[in-house]
Amino acid sequence: MKKTIWIPLVLGITLGLLDFISFAVHWVIQIASFGAIGPQEILVVISAALGGPVGLLAANILQELGMHIFLLKGDFPGQRLLEVSISIADFFAHTIALLAVAYGYRFLHQRAKKATIYIAGWILITVIYYIVLLPLQSLVHNLLVPGLLPLQTLVRGAPPEFLMVAIISTLILIALPRRYRRPLWYESKKASEQNG
Repeated sequence: MKKTIWIPLVLGITLGLLDFISFAVHWVIQIASFGAIGPQEILVVISAALGGPVGLLAANILQELGMHIFLLKGDFPGQRLLEVSISIADFFAHTIALLAVAYGYRFLHQRAKKATIYIAGWILITVIYYIVLLPLQSLVHNLLVPGLLPLQTLVRGAPPEFLMVAIISTLILIALPRRYRRPLWYESKKASEQNG
């Protein structure tokens, strides 16, 4: 198997399992009037940036599985099909938004030479992630159950989560050694020429 497939896959599975465990132990921070914030979005965003489409799919599947098993259980008594549908809809919304992260980060990594541009670019990518994710989440959930997840509710609860994701994911990316900070899901032409 090519290195550009198995490394992102292992990364995605590892971060996805951490995500799954965080749901299992209900690892969240309660914020008054905003609800709960957990590490789940940080983990999938990092898996998308570094692992690309393969990494984000692996992590996102495990995240949605954890959410389905540990969060949705009992929210819709007797409507197991609806719970599965909500998990699939949420998976779809997250996958589209995470693809924007993966390709945005690849673009950023190829062009950002200065640390300040890199950090500003990464924060912009997290903004784009939420701009894509929130309307999609509201749309797909409300197609299943009208009024289930109004966009205003999502937008009102997003600032604390966005700040946490932006700050912690930026610190993680800065802390990584330079060679692990690059997107692991593709080989640049320079790297392939040097290897060949």
